[in-house]
Amino acid sequence: MDLISRDVKLTRAGREFRGLCPFHREKTPSFFVSPAKQIFQCFGCNRGGDVFKYIQLRENVSFAESRRILAERANIRIEASRSAVVRSGPERTDLARINDWAARWFAGQFELSAAGRAAREYALRRGLSDASIAQWSLGFAPLSWDEFVHAAMAQRIDLTVLAAAGLIKPRSDGEYFSVFRNRLMFPIRDTMDRVIGFGGRALGDEDVKYLNTSQTMLFDKGRALFGLDRAKNEISRRGDALVVEGYMDCLMAHQHGFTHAVATLGTALTEHHAEILSRYTDAIVLLFDSDEAGRRAADRALPVFLSQRLNVRLAEVPKGKDPCDYLTSDGAEAFESLLNSGCDALEFKWRDVARQFGGAVGGPERLRAINDFLELIARAIDVGSMDPIKRGLVINQIAGLLGIERTEVHQRLMVAARRSGVEVSQNDAQEGAAAVLPPLRDPLASATRSLLEVLINEPGFYVLAADHFLPDRLPEPMRQVAQVVAQLCIELGEFTLAELLARLEDVAAAQCAVALQAAGQKTGNFAIAVDCALARLRIESERARISQMRRQLGVLSSADDFASAARDYAAAAKSDSHFVPRRILRTRASPPPGP
Repeated sequence: MDLISRDVKLTRAGREFRGLCPFHREKTPSFFVSPAKQIFQCFGCNRGGDVFKYIQLRENVSFAESRRILAERANIRIEASRSAVVRSGPERTDLARINDWAARWFAGQFELSAAGRAAREYALRRGLSDASIAQWSLGFAPLSWDEFVHAAMAQRIDLTVLAAAGLIKPRSDGEYFSVFRNRLMFPIRDTMDRVIGFGGRALGDEDVKYLNTSQTMLFDKGRALFGLDRAKNEISRRGDALVVEGYMDCLMAHQHGFTHAVATLGTALTEHHAEILSRYTDAIVLLFDSDEAGRRAADRALPVFLSQRLNVRLAEVPKGKDPCDYLTSDGAEAFESLLNSGCDALEFKWRDVARQFGGAVGGPERLRAINDFLELIARAIDVGSMDPIKRGLVINQIAGLLGIERTEVHQRLMVAARRSGVEVSQNDAQEGAAAVLPPLRDPLASATRSLLEVLINEPGFYVLAADHFLPDRLPEPMRQVAQVVAQLCIELGEFTLAELLARLEDVAAAQCAVALQAAGQKTGNFAIAVDCALARLRIESERARISQMRRQLGVLSSADDFASAARDYAAAAKSDSHFVPRRILRTRASPPPGP
């Protein structure tokens, strides 16, 4: 519960909690967490499992790696198994551990040299307080090419792991050099409070003002939001998020009480950023600089937010300032007024386009402004999965902004889309989740599945079902689930769903187990379900035996063998009204001739 709530805004729903699924896009919450059962399940994409499966899906790691991630989070040491598979290289837990060490090392450099003290003074001059510097673990990367490398070697840290974390790079002579040099360092954390990467602000005349960690298995700039680890709870409480561009903008916002601020690491807002934010809120205020780069960022953000079904307002810092400078010079009250002055994203963009055409009051300038504006919207509507309802609302809003009929807006959007090489579909391309529990045509398999659904909920029925339980008749991964269920019934007698999931390292099998448990729980009446399933299994087994005997009758050569087999067949078929032995006997009017 604590782990998942770091990623998803959960609200109570009876004995469970629900929220928007972190694994697929949805508007209505279908993701449920059961604290009592210690499992999660999404009824939209059919993903489910325990805490280990959640980490496997969230981090795209193996079962063993998910154990290491959770163990490190709980400060539990896991002894390596003798039979453990040899790892081919660093894993996510290794990178997180190295990044944590690096963050502490950078933070310790402030007082070790004149350059370090100068870096701290720069942060203070920009308006940051000593408390903010400490709380956000800011640090300093020395100018030296190899001081950081030597410090790691002194701690016996594997340099290949440092390289995998994007902190050092190899030289042509085989030695390594530091990636971050003479920079104010900002550790970037995820919602699990792991340091996943760094941002470095140049303190000299470097061409690159801000440098981020290169992409690693732990860090992706297009998916990370600086400050989300601290802001997520306030975002959920307030019901909106403030998105800025830079590290200093975000830090200064928090320092002045705007603790719902996050930053996009100096890059354009991506669809992944919006998807992450949508787990906590559906309202965004995007604050950007008044320069050309800020306007380009706003242009790129608009289609992203439209595709994510978010309500977004755009606000602009007065010319010549960024949010950090504005807060320092004008204070929190003026900043609050600035945020409140923001307008709807569509209206903001139309005003911006109209300004470029001299106000677009009328004539050819207005026509060109409308065409440019609609081309932008056409591209935006094509991004992601904009549902038809919101598309209709957008068209209505555009019609009101431009003062033209809704049908004309729709037609012009089509023209604008074709001009831009984009198709505006009438229906969204929605991902259909593959069925976790497909129908089974084999009657024996179907009956076995019914038993399995019961046994996962009530293992005590295994005593009655053991002789008729046929895991091998089931397809994978259901077969794997059934085999483990049988083992647990024999070993433990009674077991919980959590204990079953702990035995299933395969994610697909775990999802299947959760789906089977839910299906059995929905059916209920376990005793009746077992009786019906066992009756079906006995009937189908008897049918299979009779069918085999019928085939044997056709190949018998002696009269004695035929007569004996016919008596056995008639006796067996007598117990099953679905079979009439006379039909096949009639095809053999006389037994085979004797020898």
